[in-house]
Amino acid sequence: MSGDKSAFDTLVRKHYNNIYAYCYRRTGNEQTAADLTQEVFLRLVKSIYSYRFSGKFSNYLFTVAVNVTNDHFRKNRSYEEYPDELPSHDDTPEQAAVKKERDDTLYKRLLCLPDKQREAIILHYFHGFKAREIAALTGVKVPTVKSRLRQGVAKLRKIYEKERTE
Repeated sequence: MSGDKSAFDTLVRKHYNNIYAYCYRRTGNEQTAADLTQEVFLRLVKSIYSYRFSGKFSNYLFTVAVNVTNDHFRKNRSYEEYPDELPSHDDTPEQAAVKKERDDTLYKRLLCLPDKQREAIILHYFHGFKAREIAALTGVKVPTVKSRLRQGVAKLRKIYEKERTE
């Protein structure tokens, strides 16, 4: 980047919302997500000169985001509430209430999953990454990612079924 501030600004503008959305879905807290997103871009600044082109830049950035959020959870050992969707200012109060209730329910179900399964589900279903990409982002093998997705979905299914019979 050779110190080109406008190039970095363009990079941030292009990727900020997606990285923020990932951090928000992992933490559920707007302030924490903003802080983590800022940390992702700070780490990017520190490591940009060692970056070697080997695929999509967004995948590299998501790898940094995964590491930043995992570091956050290792340090804090607790999970904050997070909804499924980002807040929308266009919703009516009724729509917002319905979304919040649905999001809270999904969050509680996702909390029943081990962190690695939850992480894989968020990356796959909310951010559209393929198993191969998730494997590269998280540093595990593709079969491990597929297993985490399969097991996570199966556990969520059991939770839904159990709730229906109660």
